[in-house]
Amino acid sequence: MKVSFSSVVALALVAAAPVLAAVVARVEGEITDAVPGKWLSIEQGITYHNSTSGPLVKRVGTEVVTCYGFGTKADRAPIVSVIDDWCGKVIGTHVNNGQTVWARYNYGSFTVYVSGEAINGCNFVIDGNCNRLLRLPVDGCNTSGVNGKQGGYETDLCGQWRTDPGCCGSDV
Repeated sequence: MKVSFSSVVALALVAAAPVLAAVVARVEGEITDAVPGKWLSIEQGITYHNSTSGPLVKRVGTEVVTCYGFGTKADRAPIVSVIDDWCGKVIGTHVNNGQTVWARYNYGSFTVYVSGEAINGCNFVIDGNCNRLLRLPVDGCNTSGVNGKQGGYETDLCGQWRTDPGCCGSDV
């Protein structure tokens, strides 16, 4: 486990998976492909941005989806596989205001970054909505088919949930 202290404290854990991804070489603008659930490694952590704790409140408000519309394109299946795996690991995690719980799954030719962040003075416990909220930008953006997904994020009154395929050391 690597811990660094600065204005932001990040805890990162890299877990190498003993599986190989079936991938295609990435060419700018082309869709990256991989076998769902066959990532090479997972990097995950909790980032604190001047977090404050407080009472848990019921989730309310409108859910707004913002689509990236640029960057790495990936198939829906490996993205959903990442969402399902990560949410299964973090359900029950308490997230304080300003805190982000995240993971980056490496498929070799592309990565998938997922995160949940508490905003607007809110605190929450990650529940079964994790999968649904992270799928909103996957299914609500790049809607011409199941390929070419570029991700985005969902924002509501208390949280922001991000799903972002990326490449080459970047989340773009």
